[in-house]
Order: sequence, then structure tokens, then C-alpha cells
Amino acid sequence: MTNSPQRIVDMRIPLTWLLTSASTILSLLCLTLWTVAGQSNKLEQIAGTSAKMEKRLDDRDEKTEAMRERMFNFDRTTDNLKLRVDALERARK
Repeated sequence: MTNSPQRIVDMRIPLTWLLTSASTILSLLCLTLWTVAGQSNKLEQIAGTSAKMEKRLDDRDEKTEAMRERMFNFDRTTDNLKLRVDALERARK
């Protein structure tokens, strides 16, 4: 029987490589958290702006509806006055 030499694989990781990798991963994690926090803040600002815009649109819709109602009332009043004028003109003849 022949004894073949055994191969030994050295699994040690250099300390500098380990520290560099760990600091890179932590830096990326912090950068990701910073970015998410910034986007969250922007999202809150957009939500606030959206609420203000929605209120303005509701106010505008109410004013538009009131104006339509006034226009309808004016049209009705104008039609009634025209009918009265026509009736008076017919009564004179």
C-alpha cells in the first residue's frame, strides 16, 4: 500500500481582509438605512402635500357646485321673468 500525501487546506482568513469586509458591510448597511430614512421623510412630505392638495380640490369642488347652483337659479329666474314679460306683452295687445 502506498501512502499518498494528504493535502491540508488552510482555511484561515487574514485579519485585514476580515476587518475590511466587515467594515464594508457595515458601511453599506448604514448607507442603506440612511437612504431609507431619507426616502421615508420625503414620502411623509409628499403625503402632507397630498392632503393639502386634496383639501384645496375639495374646496374648489364645493365652490364649483355652489356656482352651478347659482347659475341654475339665475337661469330659472331669467326664464320666469321672460314668461312674465311675454304674458304682459300679450295682455297689452
